Amino acid sequence: MENINKGYFQFSSKSDGVYVTVYPPKAGYKAASIDDAMYYIDKKKISDCNIVALNEALSKGRTQMITMKVSDTEVYPSPEFGVYSISPDCMKVMAVFYPPFEGAECLTFEEIKKDIENIGVKTGIDDDVINKFLGERAYGDEYIIAGGVEPRQGEDGYVEYLFNTQLKPSPKMNDDGTVDFHSLENVNHIKQGDVVAVLHPEDRGEPGKDVLGRAVWPRKVKHVIFRHGKNLIISEDGTKLITQVSGHIMLEEDKIFVSNTLELVNVDTSTGNIEYDGDVMIKGNVIAGFLVKASGDISISGIVEGATIIAGGTITFNRGIQGMNKAVISAGGNIVSKFIESASSVTAGGNIETDSILHSKVSAKGAITASGRNGLIVGGEVKSTILVQAKTIGNEMGTQTLVGVGVDPAKKKRLDELKKSLESTGDNKIQLNQILTALRKKQQLEGKLDETKQELQAKTMRNLILLEQEISQQKREYEEIREQIGEEKNARIKVGKTAYVGTKLVFGDQYMFLKQKYDYCQFRKEGADIKSAPI
Repeated sequence: MENINKGYFQFSSKSDGVYVTVYPPKAGYKAASIDDAMYYIDKKKISDCNIVALNEALSKGRTQMITMKVSDTEVYPSPEFGVYSISPDCMKVMAVFYPPFEGAECLTFEEIKKDIENIGVKTGIDDDVINKFLGERAYGDEYIIAGGVEPRQGEDGYVEYLFNTQLKPSPKMNDDGTVDFHSLENVNHIKQGDVVAVLHPEDRGEPGKDVLGRAVWPRKVKHVIFRHGKNLIISEDGTKLITQVSGHIMLEEDKIFVSNTLELVNVDTSTGNIEYDGDVMIKGNVIAGFLVKASGDISISGIVEGATIIAGGTITFNRGIQGMNKAVISAGGNIVSKFIESASSVTAGGNIETDSILHSKVSAKGAITASGRNGLIVGGEVKSTILVQAKTIGNEMGTQTLVGVGVDPAKKKRLDELKKSLESTGDNKIQLNQILTALRKKQQLEGKLDETKQELQAKTMRNLILLEQEISQQKREYEEIREQIGEEKNARIKVGKTAYVGTKLVFGDQYMFLKQKYDYCQFRKEGADIKSAPI
């Protein structure tokens, strides 16, 4: 054993007891470890060992070879041996070797290989590592003596959309400062036979194999299919989505819709209420008391009286809304109108752009802008999450006008509730994972769990899956509200000309009554106060 570079110890059994010889390491290598020596005497039952003497020998043996008696009890000489362990995922086998007593036998290649096979290892034994140990005999070091084959992970499938999924209408600003509400490009146009989407199938990967010869499966990948409405067909190879009609296309969440446009002259007694799965274009007027409801966009060239207009997308009023204090307008996207007057309710999931808002109740998740020639907001209530902008707010007669920005206080309260709930469910998830980890360790040690433990394991896994679903849902809601709260920090009310006395400004849960006229300024919330500043 002259070629060993690392320091090591070697016990010898004599008639008067047990001796230990410690060999110092060669330059650049580690000395023998007291921990390895303690493990050795425990493993080989060397009783009455003098630990003080053993420690002294190992300490002196760092620099010189030394032999010291460590026990008065004679023991049977032990051959060289290895201690083998399998990693929890069964993808590695670790081996640590210990020296023989003086004169005892050393391990052979075949013996090491047989030892590994005897613990159930069937594949992945590394002959080179075994030979490496036999060549250097670095006792106490860990050798990765066998390894499994990792699975080749696959990739999720996905749908590639061949059209603009983020299309947003925007009116044209003329040179004279007026806004052209007629020139709007808010439709994705398509022609019959166009390929509108391509499906890229999932790659499921390939299984690997652990050291026990069992298959190791790659992670599950996302399987996707085309989700679409009518007027669309899938190609023979299943990878392309093709439109059967010319018209327009839109995406709602992950579902594709293609539709022709429903064109009407007026909505009145000749048509009755209109409900349509797609876009609606009305060239004339919508009479009071009638309903127009569409899953897509609505465009009305004439006047809307006291009617109800509901769209999943954008609503465009090329002339305006004469609401008669009855009109109800609701859009999932933007609303663009020449004017809004005496409307009972106008709500938008996006922005609202108009020339003037008079005596109406108007709200939007996005910005509300009165930026035409007049740019008026007078009377009623106008609320946005992020921005209300107008040339003039209120009037010289002091007409009561409410303008608000920011997030409703109820949403802030909900955000706090979600934060506390996520902390609690997070703690519960940790506890469930700890239970599963303990059960897996017990299963690895004992080979199999009893019936009670198996039931506990299954129940814990079910609870963990349900808990993760709940956490995911709460996180989505939390992020949505948090984004709105973040928007509120930059919420503004901008006045391009004058804001008059009689105007009430609301920022979330704070409000301010204007007691004087303000010109060319913006209002924002600073701490608990609402302050004005130059634009």
